[in-house]
Amino acid sequence: MKRFKIMAALLAAAALNASALEIMSASPVKTEKGKKADFVFSGPATVKNISFEKGAVVMPVTVYKDKIYKDIKLLSKSVYVKIEACFLKEKCPASAPVTPPRLSVSEVRMLKSPVRVANVTVAFDGDLSVIFGVIKRASGELFAAYPDNFEVKDEALKSLIEKTVKEGFRKAGKIKD
Repeated sequence: MKRFKIMAALLAAAALNASALEIMSASPVKTEKGKKADFVFSGPATVKNISFEKGAVVMPVTVYKDKIYKDIKLLSKSVYVKIEACFLKEKCPASAPVTPPRLSVSEVRMLKSPVRVANVTVAFDGDLSVIFGVIKRASGELFAAYPDNFEVKDEALKSLIEKTVKEGFRKAGKIKD
């Protein structure tokens, strides 16, 4: 029985590591404050303008109407360490293609705007979170608005993000406070 528990724990740990978000490529450049790079993660999804200042990784922010929004966050130390290593090495070599990230909704915040009706936070493999806006068109159709510093060119991943954001919004709308 003890062997079974140990084996189950090892398999669970391996499964978690197997689905970790991977850095596909990055090419840091020097700036006045330190270094900056666009990082392409497995999927592929790109987080633009990640910087390295005073020995720390700094995630990009969105500035809108004199407000600062932190809509892209690191959730795991392992990804932070990988990003830091890329900055210290001056480049991050491309890795082999990996599986698309596992997406999960971690938070839904309803908004009072008639157009941007909610913010849905989506976790990518539990390593990175991105806040997407839920935009409601006049026709009633919903779509996901991306933060300025987040880009996805892969149509399959875009479709998966869109589906995840819409499902998260719809499920949250059914919950009554």
